[in-house]
Amino acid sequence: MKQSLSIIKEKLYRDENVREFCRNHQLSDEQFLNSFSKFIIQMENNRICKDCKGNRCEMDPAGMQTELIYEDDKIDLRYFKCSKYIGGNLGFIDMLHFPNIQRFYNQQLIIHDSRALAFKYMNEFKNKYKPGEFTKGIFFHGIFGTGKTFLMLKLANDLASYNIHVMVAYYPDLVRFIKSSIATSELEVIINKMKYTEILMLDDIGAENNTGFIRDEVLGPVLQFRLQSNKPVFMTSNLNFDLLRKHFMESKDQTDVIKSDRIIERIRYLMHPVELDDRNYRY
Repeated sequence: MKQSLSIIKEKLYRDENVREFCRNHQLSDEQFLNSFSKFIIQMENNRICKDCKGNRCEMDPAGMQTELIYEDDKIDLRYFKCSKYIGGNLGFIDMLHFPNIQRFYNQQLIIHDSRALAFKYMNEFKNKYKPGEFTKGIFFHGIFGTGKTFLMLKLANDLASYNIHVMVAYYPDLVRFIKSSIATSELEVIINKMKYTEILMLDDIGAENNTGFIRDEVLGPVLQFRLQSNKPVFMTSNLNFDLLRKHFMESKDQTDVIKSDRIIERIRYLMHPVELDDRNYRY
């Protein structure tokens, strides 16, 4: 075992950054082995960034760099924005009713076990997605501040860097706009945008003031159209499927179970549920 560990360390210590990190924090053999995969990722990312010519970014997510961090006797990877990266092709991202977007990009992207499933599905989508072929999106849910919107926007930026059109909408404000547009031509325009955009991302589903009209004449038809057209959908929500089902049931003074269930069935079909239940990153 000691001989194997020595061989592993020798391989990783060829990377100066990894070698200095391990020595500075005087890691035990157990800590070293438990974090082996993170060292491998950091070593590979160092290789990518070292050879970068400042044009097309090969990092995943695009435009980010990583560093090893040591907190609470644990080793993690922190992602931060690369100073060389110009950014994804913003012409391919259509942001609707999104408040203060810059604060999301200023957050740090940290990889740890509680986010493993989210990154798994994000990477799978980027690798498998082809227009016209069915590919499941992601339903990010969890308590306030756990990075749901942040991860979704990072994915949108990555997709845009490959010239994939993405529409991102803050759903509560979008719903308010739709309600004010019922008697105008804008209503059909916005519904068609939601139906036909290549990738649709809706942020904070369940925080809107639900009505039967929004549920049955807007969200339901949009999801059904995208389901039949093999067009991906992504969502974030503070609510899981059970709580979201109750939210859609309530519309003014009536409860509608069947119509709510139809919405949830479409969401389940279109998206992988991913719960983010780690600490609040906004404080």
